[in-house]
Amino acid sequence: MTDQTRSLYESVAGSFSVWDAAHIFEYATSRFTAIHLAQLAEPNPTGSYQYSFVQHLIWEAERFVIPFVSKCAAMNINSSMPVYLSNVLLHITDFQTEDRNHRTLFARFRDCPHNKDGDAVAQYRVVPRYRYCWWGTAFHFTPMQMPLRLSVAEVNELTADHFKQRPALGLLLPEPITHPRLDDPLIQQLHVLRTEVARLGLDLGQMLVAKLEATGAAVDAMNRLEQPLDEVYDAMAASQAAVDVLAEDYNNGRIGTSTRGDPFPELHPFVRK
Repeated sequence: MTDQTRSLYESVAGSFSVWDAAHIFEYATSRFTAIHLAQLAEPNPTGSYQYSFVQHLIWEAERFVIPFVSKCAAMNINSSMPVYLSNVLLHITDFQTEDRNHRTLFARFRDCPHNKDGDAVAQYRVVPRYRYCWWGTAFHFTPMQMPLRLSVAEVNELTADHFKQRPALGLLLPEPITHPRLDDPLIQQLHVLRTEVARLGLDLGQMLVAKLEATGAAVDAMNRLEQPLDEVYDAMAASQAAVDVLAEDYNNGRIGTSTRGDPFPELHPFVRK
């Protein structure tokens, strides 16, 4: 580990690491998924339900997402958060900075897809138990009762309990990307861009290799089919030649000239019916 990379772990942020960020963002994604399911289960949400729902939604973002996005930015970490979480965060940010309409945010969260394919809900992210599970209560009938502050240690504890319930969720974590800390902001941005372009180029190269391998497999399959197809063509050609011979014999009077009306007089008598 270089001195520049080590500074990412020994900065003012304390013991917070890139893997902490990845785990916390997956935990937050799971919470928002469970909240989305609860929202979809409410057939006729009233105005008070929608207002309180949005208040709690913002509480989720301000306790489990926004502080850690800030930490990642300060530590030059590419957080690589899940697609669904980034979309939810964009909707909440628009609500906080552009349009303070609770009904709009409520509708956008309800219609927000969970991945690039547009799937409505990714239920595999949900676990049986959540602490501060306000969406499982009659939250819109009581005042806001969620804690105003959660420390990094508390959130890490919640995240650890989350992954104990379903360890396979750890396979969903994207590989984090770190960038060395530089004093010049412009050089820092250029370095980040160079790293990202190199990563995208590597991803593109891997995709092209996969496409070439798939193309090679398709060519091999076609080559294996070539001989059977040739045999079919030969059989069809032989059948057509036999038909041409029969047609020529018929036209020359060698078939169908029997006085008994037999169209095939040359057949053996035991063959005839």
